Amino acid sequence: MIVQCPNCFKRYRLAQTQSKLLRVRCKGCSNEFLVAPTQRSAHEVAGGSDGAKVVVADIQRDFRNLLVGMLQHLGLHLYVVEDGAEALQVVHKTAPVLLLVNPYLPKVMGTDLIERLRKDKKAPKSIILLGAIHNHRRYRRRPESLYGADDYLDEGAPEEVILGKLRYHLNLPGRSAGEAGRLEDRAPLRLARIIFTDLLVYEPERMGSVEKVSDFFTVFKAEAEEGRRYLEQKFPGKGSLLRQVVSEYLHQDKRTSP
Repeated sequence: MIVQCPNCFKRYRLAQTQSKLLRVRCKGCSNEFLVAPTQRSAHEVAGGSDGAKVVVADIQRDFRNLLVGMLQHLGLHLYVVEDGAEALQVVHKTAPVLLLVNPYLPKVMGTDLIERLRKDKKAPKSIILLGAIHNHRRYRRRPESLYGADDYLDEGAPEEVILGKLRYHLNLPGRSAGEAGRLEDRAPLRLARIIFTDLLVYEPERMGSVEKVSDFFTVFKAEAEEGRRYLEQKFPGKGSLLRQVVSEYLHQDKRTSP
């Protein structure tokens, strides 16, 4: 399994059977990032054994790793699964207080999963629907019905907003003003990286043809323009960060092989 530092995009090869939440220190930039278990080990538990139970149902991607890191830091009893069928089994078995779910899961769609849990009266206390920035139709508005979920988590939200929602649904105290400020400072670049890395995850064949920065903005013309506008909407004056992130990735890709 190939994992990638979300800060500088340096890549590392891990065992395919990696079964625990790992904290990896990047040799390129010294950034620490978390890698969630693979699907083969979906039932592995990470975090504090005495904390509230939380299930994260999402495919392996940068945004999921961010959420897993935040939840682990909160000391929760955490389960990570990558398809709707596994998520249904784990929720039935563990009775978590919170479920974070991607609506586009394989095997059983996340939207169908929520419907089944509501029908069987097995739904957790709170269900949060996760966005997918790569889908241009979801840049400007959230689903009005939430498909039966209690809340919606926009990937473009600052980290403090994400943490605030997690803490609210877990009935945990908030963070200090100083911590909130530091998270806000990182938010624009983090959003630019999530926009780009989601395309890496969902469009690997098209991404394979990108060798120069200009190639990216040609091959992904529509997505790049949506991403730039989205960045400007969330953080005025920061639309150019997407070009910076693409440049960093291509520079690192030339120096590093899997």
